[in-house]
Formats: sequence, structure tokens, C-alpha cells
Amino acid sequence: MLFVLVNIIGDIGNVVFWWVNSASRAASLNAGYIGVTVGIGNALIVGTIILLAVAVVYIIALYGLMRRLKWTHQLIIVNSVVNRALALILYFISPAFVFWAVWSIILITIAYFDWSKMNTVKAVTQ
Repeated sequence: MLFVLVNIIGDIGNVVFWWVNSASRAASLNAGYIGVTVGIGNALIVGTIILLAVAVVYIIALYGLMRRLKWTHQLIIVNSVVNRALALILYFISPAFVFWAVWSIILITIAYFDWSKMNTVKAVTQ
């Protein structure tokens, strides 16, 4: 649960950082595919929408974790993979991408093992 919460904070924090720091925005948004396709003026808005949509899905996943819903782990895995794929395609690849890629791998691994453990416990108790 902590990893998902940190991911939400990181995604929202990244959006805030884009809005207050034009150098960060220029490095990751304007130089990437988003800036090329929608234009530098619209890159901030499109990037913000994409990243906040990812954060909303993680918020839903956090709620599911708190309620111990079984589908939550698959949502975390899918959202993490989609998020990294979008980042690879849409944003300029920087050293921060490596950090977030490793973070995503850790998040996916923990979600998978927790999901497996839930299924094993359920199978044993039935």
C-alpha cells in the first residue's frame, strides 16, 4: 500500500513540478513526442491529463488495497505497465526514466507476489 501511495504522490508531484518549473517541462514534455505532436503550448496540458489519469487509477487501486479487493493487484500491474509504456513513447527519455522504470518493476513485483499470496491463502482455506 505504501508503494502505491508513494507512486500517487510522485505522479501528482511531477505534474506540480512541470507547472512551476519550465526547465523540467521543457526537458521532459516539450522535447518528447507530446511536444512534437500537440505543440509546445499544449504539451503541458496533455502531459498533465495523462499523468493525472494514471494517478487516479492508482488512487482507485489504493482504495481497493484498503478494502482488500482481489482485482486491485492486477490493476496496479496493468497501470504500471501502461504508465511506463506511455512514458517511453510520449516523454523525452532522461535518467529519471530509469529510476521510475526500476520503481515500476518493484511495484509490479510486490503486487504480483501479494496477489499470488492472496490466491494461495484462499486456495488453502477452501
